[in-house]
Amino acid sequence: MYAQKGVDTTQLDLKSFANTLAGNETNNYKKAENVLHWLSNHFDWLYTDYEKRTVKEIMVRGGGNCFELSVVFIALIKELGITYRPIAEINLHIETPRRQVDAARMVKEKGNRMSVFGFNHNDHRWIEVYNDDTKEWVPADPTMGLIGLECWLKARAWYGPRKTINQEFSDDMIVPIGIFVVGDKGKMIENRTSFYVVESLDNLYQNKLSRSVYWHAWKSGISSISEKCRQAFMGEINLHESQNEIKNLGEIYRKMKIENQ
Repeated sequence: MYAQKGVDTTQLDLKSFANTLAGNETNNYKKAENVLHWLSNHFDWLYTDYEKRTVKEIMVRGGGNCFELSVVFIALIKELGITYRPIAEINLHIETPRRQVDAARMVKEKGNRMSVFGFNHNDHRWIEVYNDDTKEWVPADPTMGLIGLECWLKARAWYGPRKTINQEFSDDMIVPIGIFVVGDKGKMIENRTSFYVVESLDNLYQNKLSRSVYWHAWKSGISSISEKCRQAFMGEINLHESQNEIKNLGEIYRKMKIENQ
């Protein structure tokens, strides 16, 4: 069987391998950093094919979509006793007519849950890990090679230049508009959208954004669309019916970007 870049997955003991990746670190956050950096640099992002794979099957393949990369990361940090929680995201995305055609077909075949991607939005998966020192949940995205709030904001939400390990993929994702902690049976148990793209984004700019004439529209727009994103993840609504609202929110983001560049 294929050994993923020097890792023999046929004989792989995940716990031992995770400890090897963690190295001599004793701090759980540093261990998570080491694991994420190894994963981001050794696995490729691959298009979604809707196949279900085990952790070792993903490793044999040498990559996967954002959900699969998150599954591998979770499996490894779980062996290290690191506290984590899965995150589901929907982001404002460059307009892609072909994706809308595919998404509309999937909605007809499988229901509203498939409306989480479409003409001007797309879904994404990552993880939050708990930093025992700061007592905070911290974003960790193996697809982008990101761990830490500031680097996440500067790669996913701010108005300046962005740099990730997967530049082509990240360039298409303009800004998250729905971010949720995922609980049992795929339930969205906590809305983290405002924390990331309202409060933390404003803090990054020393509270300058909240003085913008567009800020109220941004806050209220995020509050409205994030709830619809949650409902789409739960299969309760068809998010394609909110594409004009998403487009309007994108225009507000664009105006704020011009103000702050």
